[in-house]
Amino acid sequence: MARMKYDLDTMLVGVQMVREMGPDAVTVARNRLVELIAANNLRAAAFWREVMKVCEAELAKAAPPPPAGPEIGPSEQPALH
Repeated sequence: MARMKYDLDTMLVGVQMVREMGPDAVTVARNRLVELIAANNLRAAAFWREVMKVCEAELAKAAPPPPAGPEIGPSEQPALH
């Protein structure tokens, strides 16, 4: 049961960070993760690693798809001489 609460906590923190900070949320989570690894606080580091993944996933969901470039057909390709 504790694992489910942990997952919900990471989801809530990650989503709220993305709402408040936008793309900077991933950087903040990554910085916190590095600080905790350096302090050898592995449990807290695991939490922030998951938060960082949630932030990345939320930003990927919210990002518009990349624009499709014009397709070049066989007759439009430049001739190689």
